[in-house]
Amino acid sequence: MSLVHQHLVRIGLRTKVGIAIETGEAREVHHFCLLAGYGAEAIFPYLAFEAIKNLDSNIISKSNNNLSAEASFIKAVGKGILKVMSKMGISTYQSYNGAQIFDAVGL
Repeated sequence: MSLVHQHLVRIGLRTKVGIAIETGEAREVHHFCLLAGYGAEAIFPYLAFEAIKNLDSNIISKSNNNLSAEASFIKAVGKGILKVMSKMGISTYQSYNGAQIFDAVGL
């Protein structure tokens, strides 16, 4: 992911190209924040959506359908990313996207 972002920056095409990620590994807010921090503008977590779709009917009430559960997941991830950005003092997603402002701790 970062390699693609850096290569596009080096050849001068990063402002003309968007990076969309289709992944089964992004499930938690932290995963989405890392992908965004390394340049992803769009993330499609197909495995998370499949898990939501296959949830037991006892968990999802009869009034909610799979679409609203997926919408709730998207809203929760968006709020989580906003919370991480605000703790870092970043006010816009555009400033966060591709900033690579992460440190390895404990290695």
